[in-house]
Amino acid sequence: MKEIKLRIRKPDDSREYYPTVVIKANLDTWSGGTSYDIDFNRQAKDPIHSSLTRWWSGVLSSRKLRRSVNIPKLIFTDGVPSLLYIGELPIAITNIGSRFQLNGKTESANTIANALARVTVTAMRENSPTKLMTSLMKVLSLSEDVKYVLENRVPFHYFIDFKKVEVRLKVQQISEKECAIEISDGVWAPIKNTELKSFCSFFLHGKKVGKFKYMGIKRLYTYLMGKEPTDSQLELMRQFLRQNRQQDIVEDRAIQLLHEMVAQQPERLQLTMDGKQPQRLLIKGNGYDWKLSNTEFKSDIQMVSTYVLQPNLETNEEGLPKNYEDCQWEWKGPICIDNMSKGSSLGDQFATRALALINDTHTIQIVNTIKRYLVAPANTNRKDFDEMHRMSGK
Repeated sequence: MKEIKLRIRKPDDSREYYPTVVIKANLDTWSGGTSYDIDFNRQAKDPIHSSLTRWWSGVLSSRKLRRSVNIPKLIFTDGVPSLLYIGELPIAITNIGSRFQLNGKTESANTIANALARVTVTAMRENSPTKLMTSLMKVLSLSEDVKYVLENRVPFHYFIDFKKVEVRLKVQQISEKECAIEISDGVWAPIKNTELKSFCSFFLHGKKVGKFKYMGIKRLYTYLMGKEPTDSQLELMRQFLRQNRQQDIVEDRAIQLLHEMVAQQPERLQLTMDGKQPQRLLIKGNGYDWKLSNTEFKSDIQMVSTYVLQPNLETNEEGLPKNYEDCQWEWKGPICIDNMSKGSSLGDQFATRALALINDTHTIQIVNTIKRYLVAPANTNRKDFDEMHRMSGK
């Protein structure tokens, strides 16, 4: 049994790693290495989990990779369980042809890879085999996709005049193997968990496979309800879907969160709105004063401009720098602070940056782009909100 050490890089600019996870198993390590580093996938909804799942999929895969690929392989004897340890948790994995069993239960390779990824994250902070086994059983009770849509609604899209409309539909679990989707106002359609996973393959992951691919409104209603909708039922469904557009739901939730944050800390946050959109957020951090602005030129990972209040280091008649208090203070920036992953709404980007900058003394240590804008020491010549607004202009 070979022992390897797995290091997962933190999703920030610190270049630091989470605590090392020790994995023991009958492994073929082509590279001869005993340590493997996992980087985060910023394109994914869960960057760390996505990278770990991909890594474990490679470990389980029977496909031969080039020796230059830095990934170990779990060695299987057909029909004989292969014992794997993640931390102190023993796991038995059996490969029979194209099928896998985890602790005697048949699962897809993707489900097992997801489960091992979740346990790996738990093992970064837990050593107890009991707690690790609890984590594993929770993961296996429902697939990753089903858990995701129960928390975040299930995506669906349709077309109006060749324009794609993306919506989010509520999902509730109604039994161990079945859920229900609200497809119209008060109309809940039952769907098996296996079919819900197939639904997610196309509408969540964009894979052009399964019975639900390219399924429109009418076909969806007919399939889930077992009968074709009447004209009035179909029109009601269209109106319902218009009210559940994905971007509207995501943005409304984010703006609500932003208002709640400001209400909870009015002495540290002050928000200026332009209609329904946040325009400016002033933040009194632990060490510095900050401003977030709705940027004119937006990208997926940066829709908000960040500024910090700092002095211009003017010199006196002798050519020496003036005291910080005697200098002209102004907003320095915009500071490049990218989101870890794409797809965050404007409100979410305001909220996440506000939380980070309230605790700026910590954030400065892990976001390297901030440091070069800081001239004065922390808590020098702090301003009140009225002065910060005056310096921001209109």
